[in-house]
Amino acid sequence: MSVLLFGCEIWTLYRRHFKALEAYHAKSLQKILGLHRWHKVPHTEMRSRANTHSMEHLVMQCQLRWIGHVIRMQSNRLPRRILYSELQHGQRAPGGQKKRFSDHVKAILEKCSIPPDQLETLASDRVAWKDVCEEGLTLSTPTTTRRQKHNQSINQSINSLITEMSKRNSTCEKHKAVKYT
Repeated sequence: MSVLLFGCEIWTLYRRHFKALEAYHAKSLQKILGLHRWHKVPHTEMRSRANTHSMEHLVMQCQLRWIGHVIRMQSNRLPRRILYSELQHGQRAPGGQKKRFSDHVKAILEKCSIPPDQLETLASDRVAWKDVCEEGLTLSTPTTTRRQKHNQSINQSINSLITEMSKRNSTCEKHKAVKYT
């Protein structure tokens, strides 16, 4: 995956790009795990078997790490100047890129619940930035799949039925005890 994601730190990706990356990731995991299409194993199950994350998670992790690195650079370094720069003269070409890197960074920060106004202070400390990024990424990626949510709802309904039945049985036994005494 490192070859596939080389340079992803500065990519501005749309949903269609993530879908294509995820499809390739799923095919690679199928080959590694020895699975075939007819096994009908969901992507989430394959990722959990391989102990890996989705491509969106991996790309966001790389991009957050890069943003923190650039913010910690000296202010005269070119990557930092470009990160904070705006187009001084002219405008973007018509029909060109609709989403800028700064827009993409704001979307990532929003997904990870990192306040953009505190970006500088959080990223200035490497260890704190790493912790904030890990916490934000765990919050942004859903840990439960549809099947797990469905199973949880079934288990909850079964548990509520069991408790209701046990309440009924206890009240019935109380009535039996009152009748025979």
